[in-house]
This record gives sequence, structure tokens and C-alpha cells, in this order.
Amino acid sequence: MHSWERRLLNTSRGKFEVFIKGKGEPLCVTHHYSEYNETGDYFAETFTTTHQVYLVNLRETGYSEKAHEFYQLSMLPYLIANVKTPF
Repeated sequence: MHSWERRLLNTSRGKFEVFIKGKGEPLCVTHHYSEYNETGDYFAETFTTTHQVYLVNLRETGYSEKAHEFYQLSMLPYLIANVKTPF
């Protein structure tokens, strides 16, 4: 198994550590409270023959941006802002 290419991606929300491997259509895989490294991920590895896979370390993992506010580690603010009720 070949190692994954490591990059630091600067965004408007901070710096995030990303690992890339494969060829083809892009496919992003992330996690909740675990950390990726150059060895990749067994689940994501299965897609590298047909996709260019991006593994993204979220805040507080690897070399990604640290949380500066408590809500940056929660999905709740996103859900409140983006989920539409059917009423």
C-alpha cells in the first residue's frame, strides 16, 4: 500500500490537513474525532482505484486548525442554520 500525499489547505475557516491518493473523480472522506496520517484509511483505500480520494482531518486533529470557540467542534450550529423544516 502506497502512502498518501499530505497537504495543508488554507481556507477561510482555517488551515486543514488533507491526505490525497488515487485517480479519477474526487471523493472526500472525513471522520468524527479520529485522525488520518500518511497510511490513509482502510475504508477510503478501497476507492483509490476509481477516485481521487481526499481524507480531511477536522479541527483539533493532526495539523488542522485548533478550535477557537466551543461551537467549532459541533455540528449543531450548522444544522440550525441549514436544516429547513417542512412547515
